[in-house]
Amino acid sequence: MKSLTAFIAALLFFPITWAAPQETRSAVDQVLAQAPKTAWFSEGQSKRIVYVFFDPNCAGCNFLYKSLRSFVQSGQVSIRWIPVAVVNETSLGKAAAILQAKDPIAALARNEEHYQMENGGIEEDIPDAVTEQRLHANTRLLSELPVPVVPTMVFADRNGNAVLIQGALSPLALRKVFAQLPGAY
Repeated sequence: MKSLTAFIAALLFFPITWAAPQETRSAVDQVLAQAPKTAWFSEGQSKRIVYVFFDPNCAGCNFLYKSLRSFVQSGQVSIRWIPVAVVNETSLGKAAAILQAKDPIAALARNEEHYQMENGGIEEDIPDAVTEQRLHANTRLLSELPVPVVPTMVFADRNGNAVLIQGALSPLALRKVFAQLPGAY
């Protein structure tokens, strides 16, 4: 069990960057094309947009959220947060609480600031029918990737090519990744 835990931790904290075969590239292109049609909420005021699939109970997502703070606050990127429910049985209720909130950004911040080792820091909410359908659709889109894990970032680079980054990145690693964005610093 300890080796499984170590393996999962390695996946969370060592990002996967795809230099992808054609079938993978096609899947990433499709996910990026569909991402604007998902149930997302935006944080930041930049024209450089990054879509992030996250689960409220994901430790790697919590790490990525914290790593992204300086980029969002300085206006370097806008994050379009796409909630999914994949980690455990409370994920759907917590994702619903964030998505249904009057201020999803504040609800996400509350979840991440009060995150505990295996659980997000927001109380579950019962999703209404529309929210539940949207969360299932978000999760289905994530599952179209060759390795459907959270956190997952997708964006278009300065040449318009779809880029897939999976795992929790440090601010230094994010700086290198975001250098690929159009109009990057």
